Amino acid sequence: MRIQKMENLNFAFAFMQKKNVNVTNIGSSDILDGNNKLVLGLMWTLIKAFQVAEIDVEGVSGKDGLLLWVNRSLADYPTVEVKNFSSSWADGMAFCALIHRYAPTLIDFNQLNPKDPQTNVKLAFDIAREKFRIPQLLEVENVAGQAKPDEKSITTYVSLLFKEFASGVQKKKAVTTISKALNIAQRHQELAAEFSQNASGLLEWLTQQTERFQTLSQPRHIPDIKEALARHLDYKKNEKPPREAQFVAVEGCAGRWIASCKNNGRAVPNLDPPIEKLQALKAQLDELETAFELKLRQNLESYQKTEIFLTKVVKDLEKVECWAKEKEALALFAEDLAVTSTADAEEKLESVAFLQDIELPRYKQLLATVVDEADGLSEEHSDTKATLERLEAMKNFVTMAENKVEGVKARLEESLRLQQEVDLVAKDAKALMRNLKYVIEEMDEEVEAAIKLEDVSKAGVVAAKHKFDTVLVPKVQKAVVSENEKLIEKKQILADAGRAGDVALIEKTNARVQKLLDSLAEKRGYYEEELANVEKRDEVCREFAALSARIKERCVQSTQSINVVEGSLKDQFNSMVKLRYRLFRANTGVVLEEEVEEKPEDPEITGVETPAAVEVVKPAAETEVAPESEEGDKSKDVTAEVEETKAKQAEETKAKQVEEAKAKAAEIITPLTEDMEKLERINEELERLQVHTNPFTTDTIHGLRAQFTSLETAVRDKVKSLEKELALSEVGSLTPQQAKEIKEVFDHFDLDNDGVLARDEFIMACKGLGLSLSEDDCHDYFDKIDEEDNDEITFDQFSTFCTEQLQSGSTKDDVHEALDILTGEQLTLEQLEERFDASQVEFIKKNAPELLEADGKSLDTEKLADFIFSV
Repeated sequence: MRIQKMENLNFAFAFMQKKNVNVTNIGSSDILDGNNKLVLGLMWTLIKAFQVAEIDVEGVSGKDGLLLWVNRSLADYPTVEVKNFSSSWADGMAFCALIHRYAPTLIDFNQLNPKDPQTNVKLAFDIAREKFRIPQLLEVENVAGQAKPDEKSITTYVSLLFKEFASGVQKKKAVTTISKALNIAQRHQELAAEFSQNASGLLEWLTQQTERFQTLSQPRHIPDIKEALARHLDYKKNEKPPREAQFVAVEGCAGRWIASCKNNGRAVPNLDPPIEKLQALKAQLDELETAFELKLRQNLESYQKTEIFLTKVVKDLEKVECWAKEKEALALFAEDLAVTSTADAEEKLESVAFLQDIELPRYKQLLATVVDEADGLSEEHSDTKATLERLEAMKNFVTMAENKVEGVKARLEESLRLQQEVDLVAKDAKALMRNLKYVIEEMDEEVEAAIKLEDVSKAGVVAAKHKFDTVLVPKVQKAVVSENEKLIEKKQILADAGRAGDVALIEKTNARVQKLLDSLAEKRGYYEEELANVEKRDEVCREFAALSARIKERCVQSTQSINVVEGSLKDQFNSMVKLRYRLFRANTGVVLEEEVEEKPEDPEITGVETPAAVEVVKPAAETEVAPESEEGDKSKDVTAEVEETKAKQAEETKAKQVEEAKAKAAEIITPLTEDMEKLERINEELERLQVHTNPFTTDTIHGLRAQFTSLETAVRDKVKSLEKELALSEVGSLTPQQAKEIKEVFDHFDLDNDGVLARDEFIMACKGLGLSLSEDDCHDYFDKIDEEDNDEITFDQFSTFCTEQLQSGSTKDDVHEALDILTGEQLTLEQLEERFDASQVEFIKKNAPELLEADGKSLDTEKLADFIFSV
């Protein structure tokens, strides 16, 4: 056993010899025999060789380098002066100052009392042990207040502080890296919750509404159609707009989530439900809604036309039925008709003649009109069948009346042969007045009916006016005015015969005719006024339809721009800020006019492409020309003038193109807010004109307001999200003080002032910056940086290397590297509370059960990294 122990000790002495550790007056047997004095001397030799000698600060190594590091660290503490590793530490102020320099929150340095060394030393030792796990190599009593504490022990203890605080930069970088990754993970978890909360309800609503419109049947009666149309418009006004807003919010949330994952190295999430499914359902629902509403409008128009025809048919048919009922009771149609006198015969013959020549033709014509109008009745209407049966009965009655009248007339004419010239004129006049009476009454009804418009559209009003001018007015001229002229001709004959009563009747009839003509003139003015209103309604409706289509298209295009924006975070942020300014003129700090002036050829801004700038040829005076003859010089002068003229023309052409592009941009880029304000004014005009249904579009002001508000919210949220991600990306960047320190270290270790660092100078510079790198790591990094094998590196290469070492990253590899740095301390939940924000600690605790090691205190760093990049 002793031989084996001796061999093991010999291996140790051989290693020390290989490392050039000078060991004298001690051998393996001295250690094996337990020579305490020699063993303690050997221990100090080992500490000095492997703990203290490795310290290198600004080219000064060992104990002197450690002392230099202490003085550099305490440069801002004028009350603390360290000259050695013995008496300078007796009051404890140097220990406390070092801890305060690298962890200012742990000690209130201004409250320390140099005259109370016992408290100062104990405070420093306790904090170093509890917070940094530096073992207490000394007793407080052996240092506090001592005139000369043990130099070796103080040196050893201060070297442990150097090891801890020199690696602080790397630990801070590790904490920053993990913090950034945690912030992104928290943001993704919030977006996932927001999407899940809104998308499922939206999917259920879209599915229900799609199925409802697919199974919805069309009503078959006008009141039911109107009620269904009112319910549909109420649905578009009250129920759908919030869902439109919810759809835009879900779409925007998904876009921000996916974009953030792409920007931060996360896997693109599998959305449930997929956003494509929501978009497809939304498009299908819009199509079904539009088709249902258009079908309702078509059916309403068709049934209204049927109602108009049916009303007209029934009204005219009632006239024929009333006449038929009246004629059925006449004695003229009796089989035993007898004539007792000439006057009686004349009266009856007149009745028959009136019936045959006036009433029968008139009512036959009326009946023919009713038959023609009945052809337009819908067979599905409930009243059509009964009306057609009544019409057939009247046709049979008229045929029967015609046959009977012929027989009665023949018998009466035989009786009137001797009285044919008696009172002929008076009789004719009375016949004309009776005819005019019926015709005027009929014309009055038709004139009144003509201004009761069922269709108030432009086409309806124009058709009604055309019918009034081409049918009703000529009809009055033919049936009333021409007959009245005949009556006027008979007036003088009757006046000369002294028939004052008949003359008075004719004048009364003439006054009634004039009243009818005045009414016609008045009604023609009504049509002109109504047509003006119709044209105004159509004009405003078309304007509303065109502007609403433009606003919808801009909303869709802008939503797509939000969701597909690409490039760096800065580029995405700038794009969204510009988009927000162009749509809403929000106070984003971007001046759009300057951008157009600087880049008139940008199609994203102007919507048009301008020709490329014309290359300007340099004047001949600026080019080098070899000496030539006088004639050659003159030729070159002429050439120079031509080139200069071309250059000026090119500049003028380019300036003109820029001005045209700016003018075009001013026409195209109008804020969406201005379009929406204009649409609101148009809607107010439609309400004033009492337009409740726009025939040129199915869009409503309520839906467009919801889309506008949702788009504004989506753009604002996108800008805020990118702004937050930009802020996160800048966390952990190099500070100006660190950049200055890199330059100072490079200049200090560039011993020969040749502007480059040799291998040894590079290694000393790394240690001077406090980078936690072994000598082998330094060699590896030097070989990697020195790609041309010049055995030297420039300041730019050294600066890039230091930036990578000191600047935090956000990739999964950066997080793994950061966790590896902290793993040596066994990362626990308690340490998390000291190093990270409260919200980040709470986020980790929430998921802690699956991240803890078996001991229930330490965190599994592999699981932590995988969890951070899984959300």
